[in-house]
Amino acid sequence: MKFPDFSYIFRKYLKKIKLFILKPSQKLLAESKLEQKEKFNKLKTKLTDLYLKVKIGDIDHFLTPFWKQKEEQLEKEMIYDTPFSFLRNSDICYTMFVSAGGKWLKSELKYLEKNISQVMLKKLLIEDYIGEPLLMNSKYLTSHNSIHHLYHFVKFLNITGTKLDEIDTIIEWGGGYGNMAKILSRFTYNNNTYIIIDIPLMSCIQWIYLTAILGPENVNLIQNSDEKIINGKINLLPISFLERYTINGDLFISTWAITESSKYSQDYVLKLNWFNCNHILLSYCSKSKIKFPTNLIQNVENDKNFIIENIEFLPNNKYAFQ
Repeated sequence: MKFPDFSYIFRKYLKKIKLFILKPSQKLLAESKLEQKEKFNKLKTKLTDLYLKVKIGDIDHFLTPFWKQKEEQLEKEMIYDTPFSFLRNSDICYTMFVSAGGKWLKSELKYLEKNISQVMLKKLLIEDYIGEPLLMNSKYLTSHNSIHHLYHFVKFLNITGTKLDEIDTIIEWGGGYGNMAKILSRFTYNNNTYIIIDIPLMSCIQWIYLTAILGPENVNLIQNSDEKIINGKINLLPISFLERYTINGDLFISTWAITESSKYSQDYVLKLNWFNCNHILLSYCSKSKIKFPTNLIQNVENDKNFIIENIEFLPNNKYAFQ
């Protein structure tokens, strides 16, 4: 007699038990960073007007059908009445927020603890109240997503031997809600110029998230093509203005975003030689269930200047470092 597999049900309820245990951590985070909710509510009143300013022209040539659909759905859910707990949104969780936990989280955290002191990790990983991210680790008061983002960067530094003082300007293609930029602003401590290239909708989400945390003096949302990239700030460059700018950097980052962008986007980045960046941090899926263009992946995997490494806890996913 063959018995049913109850392992999935067991893991499901184990995760619920763990989240129940972490509820005091969620409360502690809310109490310690309560001012972020007040800041969010003030910024939220400006969000629709900002979005209408930056949502100009046709950007469809930059998007795959998958992301075109997601953009339309997120616009309805996020822009005109943005919930404070927007990081619990199902589309955000599916595309931009890792909450797997388990061996995946343990593997990444073990690597970080091996390379960074626990005192420093607490400063780098502590979450923010805005968005109400799902906490998965009470020791560092953090989410799996923040562990995941820091892991990418530390892995890149170790594999390539890159030093922080070699990086002045960072260009990120597809910045999610701004979490990578936030973490790296804590990690580098030298007022890097950071440029996030993204669809107008996500540029606006990044603006409200990062401004509520870091303050308006540290975040610059490009609202028209006459505005300048400001050195020492996090600059949010909507893709609707991208082709009117000439930008160069030291480090190009894209965690799955550029390989999920259109062929036009991929060719654009390749034509500009990764915005003349000497260092590159890519992660990508080599066998995706969703059909995305593969010309950039083929280019990278045929380029001997890249170090290609399998992501051991994510089958069919790889890093490409330079």
